[in-house]
Amino acid sequence: MAGKEQQLYIGIDLNDNYAMVSFATTSHQEPETVSAVAGSEIFQIPLAVCMSSASGQWVYGEEAVRFQKADMGKCESNLLTRALERDFTIIKEQTYEVRMLLAIFMKKILTLAGKLGPKIEIGRVVFTLRRLNNKLMELMEYVFKQLPVERRKITVMDYMESFYYYAMSQKEGLASHDIAMFQYYGENMTCWYLIRGKKSLPQTVQIMETDCGYLPDDKDSVFSKIIPKIFGKKIISSVYLVGEGFEGEWMKQSLRLLCQGRRAFLGKNLFSKGACYAAEKQAGLFAWNFSYIGENHLKLNISLKVRKHNEMAFHMLISAGDCWYEAESDCEMILDGPGEIDFWIQKPGSREARIESLELTNLPVRPRKATRLRIQAKPLSDRSVKVVIRDLGLGEFFKASDMVWEHVLEVN
Repeated sequence: MAGKEQQLYIGIDLNDNYAMVSFATTSHQEPETVSAVAGSEIFQIPLAVCMSSASGQWVYGEEAVRFQKADMGKCESNLLTRALERDFTIIKEQTYEVRMLLAIFMKKILTLAGKLGPKIEIGRVVFTLRRLNNKLMELMEYVFKQLPVERRKITVMDYMESFYYYAMSQKEGLASHDIAMFQYYGENMTCWYLIRGKKSLPQTVQIMETDCGYLPDDKDSVFSKIIPKIFGKKIISSVYLVGEGFEGEWMKQSLRLLCQGRRAFLGKNLFSKGACYAAEKQAGLFAWNFSYIGENHLKLNISLKVRKHNEMAFHMLISAGDCWYEAESDCEMILDGPGEIDFWIQKPGSREARIESLELTNLPVRPRKATRLRIQAKPLSDRSVKVVIRDLGLGEFFKASDMVWEHVLEVN
């Protein structure tokens, strides 16, 4: 097995129109974004696949679009939306689930970094999508099972968290104060404003979202009025502009305002690079002195007070800051005492904990330390966690009753 210094860390930006792939190794100072077309700087890979009519082989991206234009196969596009809708398609008289085609596409782009970059083992992959929800995560879990990467090496996050990782990974001069990012897709513009809490350790980071609204024909003039309203007298180190709406040369007056005492950057691969930085950080490749809890992050810690090696200690079931869509916990313990379990619930940043007890009603009467329990915890939202406790008995002398107790723990 390759050592950590030889592993590949991949960030993939995925939306319904395209994907972008960035990768890094420990030797890279900054993630590199790859193109599916050799020698090209076109990083957006159309989210499409096509089965070649001649060979029966799958092609993807621009090649899939080209094959259809040349009447060499049927191109299937908009794979993400169609997969979420559980759509089907017929290719060569055979029915395919679109979610399976999405998995084929994922496999193809996952090998892209390895082909164009170093031929080494994948250490971690982070997918980033515009928004996360239960339906989307169910689809992604299906896709992950088809990929040649262990599930424990895969993480999912939204664009906002990718922005956080990207912004806080830049040189100190670009991230010494607050940071702003304007997104301009279609006709509507939004602003993400990243605020650093420098008095805490680790530093807390918050991102505020502002809807800037519709920009009419006189975009430069309107944008010039939006900038001072959002920035006010705040100290801002850098500004990032993302989206096809910023293409062209319409920014003149507004660009001068953006660059007054700060640096502005225009780019398309910010989210895939941010996901790549996240992959490196999660693998422990560098120190990280920041704490970000967004809308997809758990807002509570849940632990059990247990005895280990004759000493009392806390066993963490659920940790604040983890993505609630992915977080879960499973442990076994020996009950020493009455038939109830105490859960210690704590908000992040707080020193106080609330104890919530769950009575194991009708638990079979046994001697002390003769009951083994399995405790499973699975978040229902960012503020609530479902706990399931199952009686496993203890060996041949005390048979499992298979009794199950369920409880929901939450914070306001």
